[in-house]
Amino acid sequence: MTQVVGDRRGAAAQDAPARGPRRALLPLAVVVGGLALALTVQQVFDPFRTDIPLCAVHHLTGLYCPGCGAIRGVHALLAGDLLLALRSNALIMVAMPVTALLIGIWTRHRIQGRSTTVPLPRPLAIALLAAIALFTVLRNVPAFWFIAPISYIGA
Repeated sequence: MTQVVGDRRGAAAQDAPARGPRRALLPLAVVVGGLALALTVQQVFDPFRTDIPLCAVHHLTGLYCPGCGAIRGVHALLAGDLLLALRSNALIMVAMPVTALLIGIWTRHRIQGRSTTVPLPRPLAIALLAAIALFTVLRNVPAFWFIAPISYIGA
C-alpha cells in the first residue's frame, strides 16, 4: 500500500502569492493616509505665516538640506500655486509624480500577486543620489538662489 505524502495542488496553492483587488488596500491606505496628513497640515499650519524651525540641519548649520521647503511646497501645491510650490522645493515637486507612478506599479504588482520589490539598478541609484547631492549643494550656493527655499516670514 502506498502512502500519499502530500497533495501537490494544496502545496502549490499555499506557496502562490495572494492575488486580487483586496491586495490594493494597503497602497490605498498609504495614499489616503498621506493625503489626509497633507490636508490636515494645510488646514492647521501655514508655513508662510508661522516660523517654526522644522529642519534640524538648517537650524544647526544654516545650510539647506534637500527637504528644506518641502512643507511650504506641498502647502502651496494644495493651495493651487504650482510656481510657488516649485520655488519652495523643486526636488519634492518632481519627486511627487514619480512617487505616484511607483505607488501605481506597487499596487498593480500586489493585485497581480507578483513580487512587490522593485529592484533599482545600481547606476540609477547612483544617479539619483548624485542628483540629490547636487541639488543640496547648489541650493546653498548664492548663484543658485532660485532653488533655495523661500520664506515670507518677516517680509
